[in-house]
Amino acid sequence: MSNNQIVDAGTMNVAIPASSTEIRQQVRQALVRPLFGAAQPQPELSGTGFTYRHDWGPLHGQWILRLDWPDLGPRSQVFVSVGEGAAGGPDAGKFVGSARYTVHNVAPRAGGVDIWVNIEWESDIPLYADYLVVNPADVSLRTVQVTVQRHSSVPLSDADADRILGDMGTILQSDDSAADVATPLRFVRNGPVQLLPANIPAAIQTEADLLALLNAGSGVKIVDAIRWCGGPGGSIIGCAPVGSPTVNLAAVRFTENQEGLIWVHEYGHNAGLPHRTDDLRAVMYPSVGTDHNVVNAAESASFLAGPLAVTGEFMASSCELGMALQPPRDVREFVSQHWIAGIPYEAASQYGEQDARLLLEWLVKEPEQHEEFLAEIVTTLCFIGSELAVQPLIDFVQNGRAGRAMFRAKHAALIHMGDLVNKSGSQAGLAFLIDLATDTDKTRTLAIPRATVAAAEAAVAGVSAPTLEMLGNELAVSATFGLALSGKPEAEQAIQGLMAGTATLAPVKAAAAEAAEIARTMRAHGQKEYYRSKCAGKRYP
Repeated sequence: MSNNQIVDAGTMNVAIPASSTEIRQQVRQALVRPLFGAAQPQPELSGTGFTYRHDWGPLHGQWILRLDWPDLGPRSQVFVSVGEGAAGGPDAGKFVGSARYTVHNVAPRAGGVDIWVNIEWESDIPLYADYLVVNPADVSLRTVQVTVQRHSSVPLSDADADRILGDMGTILQSDDSAADVATPLRFVRNGPVQLLPANIPAAIQTEADLLALLNAGSGVKIVDAIRWCGGPGGSIIGCAPVGSPTVNLAAVRFTENQEGLIWVHEYGHNAGLPHRTDDLRAVMYPSVGTDHNVVNAAESASFLAGPLAVTGEFMASSCELGMALQPPRDVREFVSQHWIAGIPYEAASQYGEQDARLLLEWLVKEPEQHEEFLAEIVTTLCFIGSELAVQPLIDFVQNGRAGRAMFRAKHAALIHMGDLVNKSGSQAGLAFLIDLATDTDKTRTLAIPRATVAAAEAAVAGVSAPTLEMLGNELAVSATFGLALSGKPEAEQAIQGLMAGTATLAPVKAAAAEAAEIARTMRAHGQKEYYRSKCAGKRYP
């Protein structure tokens, strides 16, 4: 904008003095502090007041300084003081020097505030501006401060967390369709991103792992992999209890423009919300999508109320779905989406042998072209249960490809090969699972390519790398849960051997104890009842 242009402020035209210049910048949400309340998502954090200091950099002369701040509107009351900034940044404070700093006008607007200042000095000197904001209660955004933690093997910066938290608010605040209710809620980071305790594994593979993670304070917890959420699963990207006294959810890193959806979806579970399948664009729909931003009135109220003061069961993949989720006719469309808590069994199992042939074409002939969805492809193949898929899946697990998505899919194949064996009775599949669950030397050999690639990835990202032993143990654990899901007496016997064996490694033995319970359920009640029982949080004796 030139110095002589006119700025339209509502119905009033204000001429900017010829001697002033304009700057526009963004508020740094992580530095904004509520005037009242502690760093917990309590009702007093409804956003009636904020304080904030902005570093406008070195300036002199007259300036129109435009601060973009989504929480502000024309009815906001904004009080501003300016001064010369001390060396060391905004936290070092301001001081009174020889230059005079003057605020002439303060004008709140929709999405920000503009001020006219004058720095009477001949050269550029630091300008800090302090903002005190009071919003009318009926237009305020409720603010939820969220602690963010990450595993030492997962890269996640403060800036990454701020972007994702900002996206959470943007998803809820919009009302871009008749079915969508604008929800005045925003999420801000409570302190720097922290490291999770050292006892939390990079891959969450058992119920004990998940409980340890959720008991490690409150907030968002980011790990390398999640393979247990209400039960074992190979394609899980987020997990949270339905009802939680505080913000408490687990997730993995994901596509940048969809991480905010995963976090806000799991926060919805914390607030007591189940999955919803009557609107493909619903935030609480069980899969992710860039257009999943719709909340209805009841969901909006739950998001605003925040986490429930009770703790419920984990939202497993097939819960609340059943026949309500009608899978697309083309199985390739079904697997070309990410299901937050994993592929829903009751939907995937509706496909048949011809659909399995289509997926095998992708898996065997075009794996690199469909690498992003390999975990979904192999899981659906296993839920279909055609014996045609057994040898191709064994070959897939044994191949030397070592990318992150490929390794994730290999775990999915091992876990859910148990489902395939359960349906087909394949002896080859059962023997393969027993072999890998009981021989960690073989799983370490299979993990060598991934360990090499993971070490290089970690060096570039500046995070810790998993050891070969860790990766080998993870494969053995996945095979152990595959045995449990097979429902076969030989599998149950192998699991008992792992529990009793003096040479069984600790992670595998711990998994075997949980797998034994699943194996008993499978043998006594069958596959369909097992997946139905997950939805109800039901445990059999």
